[in-house]
Amino acid sequence: MNTATSQLNMLLGRLEAAGRRVTPQRAAVCAALLAHSGHPTAAAVWQQVQLTHPSISQATVYNTLAALEQLRLIRALDIVGEKHTHYDLCIDAHVNVVCTACGRIADVHTDTLEALLGLVATRSGYRLVPHDGVIVYGHCPACQAAPPAGG
Repeated sequence: MNTATSQLNMLLGRLEAAGRRVTPQRAAVCAALLAHSGHPTAAAVWQQVQLTHPSISQATVYNTLAALEQLRLIRALDIVGEKHTHYDLCIDAHVNVVCTACGRIADVHTDTLEALLGLVATRSGYRLVPHDGVIVYGHCPACQAAPPAGG
């Protein structure tokens, strides 16, 4: 069994374990999510679904993504400056780094995230709410290496 198939089976198993039926439509949406190498929008997931299941509606894709998020099987990322939500299959605590120039999103895993958030809570006096990660903004290596626009 290849990695993509095992990832799909794991995701569908978690969906079923949460008490949701694994319908062909939900399986197609999960497969489309896994087919993306990054953090797709709902529209990108729907376009991917259309390649193999053209009868599945956009509403079905949006509803399935909402159900997966509610079950904490995926995470919705609301990126500053973006009109559309991106979805992240990685639900472990991690940092999402967003390039403000090209929009690329990268996952960065670190053992020190919890310690950093503890320090933030201590120094700010805030009681932080449960989280799945942090979003930070910057310029990706490709955009840093690109010549400035217009010159």
